[in-house]
Amino acid sequence: MVDFNIFLIEYIWYEGEHKEVLIGKKVEEENFEKDLIKAKQFAESLIGKKIKCGKEYLGEGYSTECLPAFYEQILWFLTKKLGYIYCSYNEDINYEIDEEYDNKIQIIKHMKKKEIKKLK
Repeated sequence: MVDFNIFLIEYIWYEGEHKEVLIGKKVEEENFEKDLIKAKQFAESLIGKKIKCGKEYLGEGYSTECLPAFYEQILWFLTKKLGYIYCSYNEDINYEIDEEYDNKIQIIKHMKKKEIKKLK
């Protein structure tokens, strides 16, 4: 049985532009990498092509000629054509399962508190 796996996909472009996203699917790492290569090849096939709005095979209505556009097309291909889903993770919350002294199970929610105040 294959586990549901989550993968981080990101790009870093010049002048510090950065974007990352989590996508997941019941797929082994090796097969994910094959899918990622297919998505890359799809994005590369669009280089220099003018795309008319509304074309179903393309998630966005522009030509693909720069890293952010390649990134978006790779994500579009993975999610729309290969069935991956977008995932999110809130690192400010976690749940702890613990056993109390009388063998009862308790669930404890931990939340990081953010405090903002001006310093004079």
